[in-house]
Amino acid sequence: MESLIDSIFQEGQAYGSLEIIAVITAIIYVILAAKANRWCFLYGLISSLIYIYLATSLKFYFDTAINMYYVFMSFYGWLSWSKATKKDPLAIISMPKKQLSLLITSAGLLTISLAYFADKISDASLPYIDAFTTVFAILATWMIVKRHAESWLIWIVVDSIAAAMYFYKGLFLTSLLFIFYTVISILGYQKWKRQVV
Repeated sequence: MESLIDSIFQEGQAYGSLEIIAVITAIIYVILAAKANRWCFLYGLISSLIYIYLATSLKFYFDTAINMYYVFMSFYGWLSWSKATKKDPLAIISMPKKQLSLLITSAGLLTISLAYFADKISDASLPYIDAFTTVFAILATWMIVKRHAESWLIWIVVDSIAAAMYFYKGLFLTSLLFIFYTVISILGYQKWKRQVV
């Protein structure tokens, strides 16, 4: 326990307030996203910009790429969700099972291909896990913006695996963030499932 506390303290010295700001804004993002509130995208943007720097420092190249994607999706999501009004809110929808199966299979094949490539030509750390969390997070983010309730099911898996990955690499605050994400994803799915039209 003492070594874990020492590790968290050393992490705080290495990344300081940057990781704390990234974690806080990411928490605000996921809470607002679960509530289908478009302000989530502003906080997601801030967090993603910081995590681009942190992921690059840790040689999580796929994680760097996903955060670049999140920056783009923050703008796209803001514009997409801006069309909602109190009289005409954006509908939460369910994706047909056949389409979801096809997307998951395609994402799985892409994960294996990217991880194999990264493992052979780079110094990537945990390339298969990093590729999995990246590819499936891209899919889940797109599904969130399109308001598919099943996006939260993918997030539950991605977030729990990412929590273990960051814990292994010594980013304990970020690991706790992903544990929190997993819980919010469960709650988000329950909330969105009830709102499916």
